[in-house]
Amino acid sequence: MRSFFSRIRVSRIFLLSVTFLTFVIFFISTIFSTFIYNNTKQQLIESLYIQAKAIDKLVPELNALPLSNYDAIANKLDIEGTNEEKLRVTIIDKNWTVVGDSFIPSEKLSDIEIHSPETRVEIKNALLNSYGTATRISETTGEELIYVAILRDPNDQTKGLIRVALPFNYYTSIFNFFIYPFVILLILVIASSSFLSFNVQTDLRKNLDSLLRNTQKALKGKRITESLGKKDTQIGSIADAVNDISIRLNSEIQQTVEQRKEFGNVLDNVNQGVIIFNKNFKVRFSNDIALEMFGKHQFFLNEKIKSKKLIKINKLLKSTKDNLSAESELSVKLSGEDRNFLLSATKMETTNEYILVINDISSLRKLEELRKQFVTDISHEIKTPISVIRANSETLSSTGAIKDPKLAEKFLNSILNNSERLSAMLDDLLELEKIEFGGLVLNRKKFNVYDQIDLILESQQALADVNNIIITNYIDKNISLKVDKDSFTTIFSNLINNSIKYSRKDGNVAIKALQNKDALIISITDKGLGIEKQYLNKVFNRFYRTPKARANTKGTGLGLSLVKQLASRMNAEAEVESKIGKGTTVFVTFPT
Repeated sequence: MRSFFSRIRVSRIFLLSVTFLTFVIFFISTIFSTFIYNNTKQQLIESLYIQAKAIDKLVPELNALPLSNYDAIANKLDIEGTNEEKLRVTIIDKNWTVVGDSFIPSEKLSDIEIHSPETRVEIKNALLNSYGTATRISETTGEELIYVAILRDPNDQTKGLIRVALPFNYYTSIFNFFIYPFVILLILVIASSSFLSFNVQTDLRKNLDSLLRNTQKALKGKRITESLGKKDTQIGSIADAVNDISIRLNSEIQQTVEQRKEFGNVLDNVNQGVIIFNKNFKVRFSNDIALEMFGKHQFFLNEKIKSKKLIKINKLLKSTKDNLSAESELSVKLSGEDRNFLLSATKMETTNEYILVINDISSLRKLEELRKQFVTDISHEIKTPISVIRANSETLSSTGAIKDPKLAEKFLNSILNNSERLSAMLDDLLELEKIEFGGLVLNRKKFNVYDQIDLILESQQALADVNNIIITNYIDKNISLKVDKDSFTTIFSNLINNSIKYSRKDGNVAIKALQNKDALIISITDKGLGIEKQYLNKVFNRFYRTPKARANTKGTGLGLSLVKQLASRMNAEAEVESKIGKGTTVFVTFPT
């Protein structure tokens, strides 16, 4: 008996260690239980939000069916989860009345109170944010539920709301996945500690204490300096091994952390999208550029690419599996815009992973299309004056018409007119190319708008006098503008010239300006024949001239295109309005 109690006295360290370990276990359990609660709850809320959005797409608008049909729809959408928990689906109309609930029979819907922002927190929050959520005990089921509510149309509350809910078994989760294993671990620790404390010699316990301290130092990356008292050969060897392992492990961990950090920084800063897949074609890593290229929620980490738009990537990876590398082009429509990507995939034989490098070549494709269209347009437009010049020259040379003064004058006038047209066309084209490829340098200066328009009118007055057209400048003499003066002059020289050419004889042209705090709008109105509605959206295209313009006036079809490009370079906008038989008005809006 005395020997037993002496053992108990010797094992006081055991009692202290058990007490300390118990405290640590409960401290950790408290931290983890809080983490599990918050994490589980947040994941459930996010899952409910996604399900609410999906259900919203499946439920017809409230005006599409009789209200009595929506309860049947809600009942069909109450999905059963893995724990035999059913998703509660509630449909609420614009008057905050429940028109469908998967947990409540149809005949009892009328007994439910109004689900308004004043009575339901989740509905109140849904009006302020993208979704609203609340946790409470349901009066219907008696269970604690997490509710998530969304507006069917964030801009229109009259289209009603969708609300979903699921039970949240927090205590069951904590017990099954945390408390129960910790209790078992605590019992095992106490049992094993009891056995060792009553059977290990004092010197062995001291050596173990020293080894423990040395191990703790090793875990912190410190070199072991404490020697064991009565050194046990095996324990000493273990201590030396722990020291060596700690040195190597810390060195490798530090190196790995630095490499991963550098690798991530490099991939995030390159101008190419990079996605890394594992051997099963699941996404392991994606840099920010790749997410921006394809848009968020098109693919997810640790999942295969399932988006129909990007399914071609999976085919490319399968080809890479056999050939080690492969390339392909991908054309998709993202946010209403056509995008083109060059995909280059490579297989890493050492890890059986795949690296996909993505280059956005949309601008290159657009440039190619523009160049093709430009070549087509210019070939067509230049061909006509060249053909006329050649035909007239051949006629003068081969038929002897050059000896007839009247015929010679006719053919020479035709050659001269088409030469001038060709020269004007080339000048306008060179100006357009200079604008589009950044060759135009803007020099912003402040000037008086009325005076500058008057200078332009003086240069156009001779043409106006020929057609007996009166041009009136109604612009306020105190209005000034700070833009590139040369570009301003080119824009309004073209517009005023057009207004004279396309006005009826003895007509008039009015130039006006409207200024507000954000912009200056200058308009030029003529009383000409007008432009048909179907042609209004084409008049700013290169070489485009309406049928009436081609029949009645000369021109290259580049003037308004030049106006549009110059206005765009100055952050201005050019627009046109017209009515047949009443005339045309061109508006140029300059930001101020």
